[in-house]
Amino acid sequence: MKKRFPLILLAVGILILLSGCVNLVQEVSINEDGSGMLRFALGVETASYAQFRERIPEEYQLENFFAAFSQDENITAVEQDQYIAGGRTWDSIELQVADFTQLFAEERRIGPITIALDQEDGNYIFSQIIDIPSSNLQIPGVNLMDLSGAGDTVRLMAPQIVNTTGFQPAAGVSEWEVPLSELLQGGEMIYLQAEYALEPFE
Repeated sequence: MKKRFPLILLAVGILILLSGCVNLVQEVSINEDGSGMLRFALGVETASYAQFRERIPEEYQLENFFAAFSQDENITAVEQDQYIAGGRTWDSIELQVADFTQLFAEERRIGPITIALDQEDGNYIFSQIIDIPSSNLQIPGVNLMDLSGAGDTVRLMAPQIVNTTGFQPAAGVSEWEVPLSELLQGGEMIYLQAEYALEPFE
C-alpha cells in the first residue's frame, strides 16, 4: 500500500528541504442540497519528490492526519490519490460530505487550520483561520528560506457566493491565494471568510 502524506503539517519537513518547491491546495465544494466534497492536495516539484519522501517522518501519513474527519458520520467516502501535473507530484485526499452544516456544526481544527460554518439570514458563512504562530509548527530557519515560489490556495465552490474576502472569478467560486512566505514568515494569523447561498445565482 502506498504511503500518503498530509498537507500543512508536512511543510515542517518539506520547507526545510525544498523551500519554494511546494504548493498547497484546499478545495471546498458545496452542492445545492448541502452535501459536497472537501479536498486537500500537496504538490512537490517532481525533481525533489524522492528526497521529500525519504525525509518525511512516518507519523505524518495522510490517513492519520485526517483520522478524525474520516470517522465522522457525515463523511461518506474517503479517496487518496497521487498524480503528476504541472511538473509536480501531488498527494491528495478527497472526502465526500453528506452535510456540511452537520460536519461543521462546531468549528473543526486540522493542525493550524480552523474551519467554521455558520448560518445567517438564510445564507451560510464559511470561515477559515490559518494560525501558524499559535500552532505547534516550529520550522528552524524559516525566515532565511526563499519561499517566493510556494503558496497555499483555498477555493470555495458553492451554488452562489454572496460576499467574500477573497477573489471571485465566477458567481459560485471564491479563491484565496496565500503566499507561504506570509504564512510562515509573517507571523500573523490569516483569516478567510465567504458568505454563500444554496440557491444558484440568477
